[in-house]
Amino acid sequence: MTIQFKQDKNDLLKHQLYVASKSERIKKKRRRSKIFFPLIYIVFAVMAFFEGNSSGVFLFFLVALLWFFLYPIWEKHHYIKHYKGYINENLSQRFEKTITLELNNDYIFSQLEGSESKVSTQELNEIIEIDTVIFLQLKDTQIFVLPKDKINNIEALIERLKQLADHLKINYTLEKNWKWE
Repeated sequence: MTIQFKQDKNDLLKHQLYVASKSERIKKKRRRSKIFFPLIYIVFAVMAFFEGNSSGVFLFFLVALLWFFLYPIWEKHHYIKHYKGYINENLSQRFEKTITLELNNDYIFSQLEGSESKVSTQELNEIIEIDTVIFLQLKDTQIFVLPKDKINNIEALIERLKQLADHLKINYTLEKNWKWE
């Protein structure tokens, strides 16, 4: 099966955010940041309580609560901004160029305006489908990002990818409800 499509920065951003959301290191860091600083402010509130400083208690508890609820919102946007900058700096040469991908049981042949590559399907590690994008994850962390809205006959492609996953005995992960949080 041969498909053609163009990628934009939002397709690549989805990939970066998906990978970040699955990284144990990043999940741990985000949990720690959400909880660590409010705990420090609560400790200050307790110290202010024992000193009889009721306005200090109120202020430190307020800061702890605001941090706990507002920091995750800021952090979410911070990651988006970071990955957008990375994509614009390092991957902008891929935007709006036609990519041709040939899927075969034995290999994946890709062509991007002047460059070609052929990868054995044995290198496929997992196929992941989220709401708007499909990722073909290779064992060496390379990935093909397939934007569903830019591919003709997407249902036939999804069926072909499921057959390929069965043939290779790899996971076809369906996470249509995934979103960056």
